[in-house]
Amino acid sequence: MEMGTCYSELNETALEGFKQLNKTRQIDEKIFEIPCGRFDIRVVRGNVLEKAATARIRLSTKNPVTGEDTQFDIFQVKIYPANPKIPILLFNLENRVAQEDRFYGFLDVVPVAASTDDLDFLHSEIRNVASKYGGNYEALRKRVEGIYKMDHWDNALNAGIGMRLEISGEQVDFVQEAALTWLNIYLKITAERLETLYSKEDANLMYAARARIMEFYMLKDMSFKVIQELGITADVMGMVHFAPLIKY
Repeated sequence: MEMGTCYSELNETALEGFKQLNKTRQIDEKIFEIPCGRFDIRVVRGNVLEKAATARIRLSTKNPVTGEDTQFDIFQVKIYPANPKIPILLFNLENRVAQEDRFYGFLDVVPVAASTDDLDFLHSEIRNVASKYGGNYEALRKRVEGIYKMDHWDNALNAGIGMRLEISGEQVDFVQEAALTWLNIYLKITAERLETLYSKEDANLMYAARARIMEFYMLKDMSFKVIQELGITADVMGMVHFAPLIKY
């Protein structure tokens, strides 16, 4: 399936939101090409969103699980807000085409010190989208629980309020609306919370979450390892997925 139009709309929505919140027009853009594909990365930095990035990844390679020749078309968003009352955004949308055309990926957040009202808002809006298209939201939500978890941690980093996809490529309308809804609600929450007061303990929690996200990617995440094996170095992936500042 050609996802160009869908990804373009998501990318434009994300970048315009980033620039408005940070009151900047500056975007850092990088393109990385390897024999099996291409990475297009855009990053916006500022006082509200310390680092907000999008990535479009297109690969023609073997599926690391099935061994099939597969076309991967991926769109990712990662946002590290300066205020710990705003959650960290987790957004990964994948269209994989081999013998079958299917969607994978996930939508969720790392809550840090976010309010239960904001988390409930995200939860209810994405549940409504799933219901609109006849999807089993609870089954999709269950799949996202604990995806950011290492064995020696007591709890997963992610809130488990979004969804994890593993559905037919024919459900493109559902996927697109779910992704746009998640992104727009997140940007709305950010705009409403950017001046919310927070404590030193909240800030320490944010930096601890940032450190653990980096630990997870470097030590456990399978896709991160596969990408490095294909020739994309950790610093390139870090442009999207690593926090701009980590304190220990």
